[in-house]
Amino acid sequence: MNISVLASGSRGNCTLIHDDNHAILIDMGISTRKLKQALAQLHLNIEDLAGIFITHEHIDHIRGLKTLTKNYSLPIYSKINTLKQIASTQKFTDINLKHFHPLLSDDINIGNLNINAFATSHDAIDPVGYNISKYSSTTKKVTEKITLATDLGFISKTVQNALENSNTIILEANHDLKLLQNGQYPWSLKKRILSTKGHLSNVDAGFTINKLQAKPQQIILAHLSEQNNTPDIALNTIKQIFQENNLDDISLHVASPDRILSIKN
Repeated sequence: MNISVLASGSRGNCTLIHDDNHAILIDMGISTRKLKQALAQLHLNIEDLAGIFITHEHIDHIRGLKTLTKNYSLPIYSKINTLKQIASTQKFTDINLKHFHPLLSDDINIGNLNINAFATSHDAIDPVGYNISKYSSTTKKVTEKITLATDLGFISKTVQNALENSNTIILEANHDLKLLQNGQYPWSLKKRILSTKGHLSNVDAGFTINKLQAKPQQIILAHLSEQNNTPDIALNTIKQIFQENNLDDISLHVASPDRILSIKN
């Protein structure tokens, strides 16, 4: 499978995962125009997408849904309460609801891909992360696994279990604690970010990987704050944790708010 993070951060989030036969998006926090441009660079079209999976209803994850559902017949998957919340929001009152497909089960199969939703801790109505597993058509066993887990107040047992046995993990590294604490955000916002329904720090991201029994081959650090973090700080913080724990064989990448990051799982 191939992973292309089209955008990551408070301005918008959108990740493409595809193999030779199927392509899905996780979140649609960018404009349809930007999506088209990004897909064109990857030699794909919107019509090539088999579905869009939404993590939660915050605007940086659904900004482009309204326009997209007006012009394209793509299935939109998420938890039923998340879809209801999106539909009831004033900005989305005329969204095309026929495209909404509630995740009544945690699993959706698209070809040889299995998309599994798992609960996360964030200040949204029913937020989730996603495991995307590819199965062998002959043995029916998992051959590849990608996990996306962002917008995390803390790493619950459910999230920890979801991260195990992944080849690639797209993991939130939102902020550096010192930059956040000494920054210009009002205390109420700092308190929200630091809460168990807020966002994950660089240090927490590093120790999360260290606790895994089955370590991934590579990590994509995602949802970095542009005010309270930098790619260099995030990388150096987590590299130090890895070095202290002899995890030198894990590749690290940083997703960008405005540049495509493409890697092979």
